[in-house]
Amino acid sequence: MELHEKYPILHIITNYPDLKNVLWDSTFVESISPDERKKYLNSANITLNHNRLNDEPEVYDGQLPYFSAIILSIYLTEYISFLQSKLPEEKTVDIPKEEKSTFEHQLNPAQINLLTECLNDVRMFPESITSQTLENILTCTLSQPLKARNNRLLVYFFSALDDRSLITRNWQSVIDKNHLFLSSGKNRPLKQSDLSTTNSEIKTTPPIGSETIDKYLKQLKEH
Repeated sequence: MELHEKYPILHIITNYPDLKNVLWDSTFVESISPDERKKYLNSANITLNHNRLNDEPEVYDGQLPYFSAIILSIYLTEYISFLQSKLPEEKTVDIPKEEKSTFEHQLNPAQINLLTECLNDVRMFPESITSQTLENILTCTLSQPLKARNNRLLVYFFSALDDRSLITRNWQSVIDKNHLFLSSGKNRPLKQSDLSTTNSEIKTTPPIGSETIDKYLKQLKEH
């Protein structure tokens, strides 16, 4: 850096690292003064003594302006490239993508139709849903969360599916991570903690409508 600040002309040399005859094939000769250019044009008559150059790096600067600085600049550029080539390669770490959490259901279309009828029969949501909506719930592809009319009944439904090994045992986490449902009371996404607490409660006191859900679930084997 200090060398280039002292001799700005050296930037031309380092800007053309691939040129073998950089003094003549770059814009170097065009950028120096006429007197300096004349000295380079007459350089064919100069015999360089490498031993002397090694002992006195600036010995030829009078005949070839900037010559010692040019040699030093090229040497440093090459040395930096060499050092960079020896640096250990940065290892790229593949960060595994988090797999989408789903219910992992194995329900067939007829069973989904029956469960859709069940949810509409107990009025699980403010409006009736279609089989496609239930499919979107089970695959966690809802465009927006559905508001539950009764949190306890909703939890009973999924808990009952879990008890029959029709969905993953981690269904509470699935609902939480995918923001599938809004609470019937506070109109906010149901969290795993909410679902877990409610699930404990319904084990002792099933909600109204649970018997209807049980009736439909008994029919699943027929479909």
